[in-house]
Amino acid sequence: MTSYGALSAHETITKTGTEGGTEPEFKAVPVWFFAFEGLMGAAYDILKSAPDAWMFLAAALVVNIVLARTVLRGRLKMAKAMLKGRRTRKIALGLIGLRIGVHVVFGAVGVEATTPAAHLALALLMSATTVWLLAFDQRVMLRALNA
Repeated sequence: MTSYGALSAHETITKTGTEGGTEPEFKAVPVWFFAFEGLMGAAYDILKSAPDAWMFLAAALVVNIVLARTVLRGRLKMAKAMLKGRRTRKIALGLIGLRIGVHVVFGAVGVEATTPAAHLALALLMSATTVWLLAFDQRVMLRALNA
């Protein structure tokens, strides 16, 4: 397991059945899958640094949908549970607040993020923050469901 990370792809939360057996209740979504959400969170800055990157983002979105519907089909229950959670909505609002806050701080200092390098740095920050927060949220949710 990673620190503050999600469970590995092989770990699941199990529910004890009436006969003492266990059946998987929620399967953890692999952390690498959250990279797609991180990429979408960084899309604005990616497009500002490279306007032709919309094709790459569109392809990543299609790959995300295909993986969710095929390879990770059994893990959709966990993803849906996360999306319904209050904490996940707080994370989304926090990321929007982070985006606005960074630009407000830049404006207060007198700096603007207009260069491609600045936009790529912001994209990296937003992507890494999104992946870390979603992995942490999943870890907390799985622990709560296991209790």
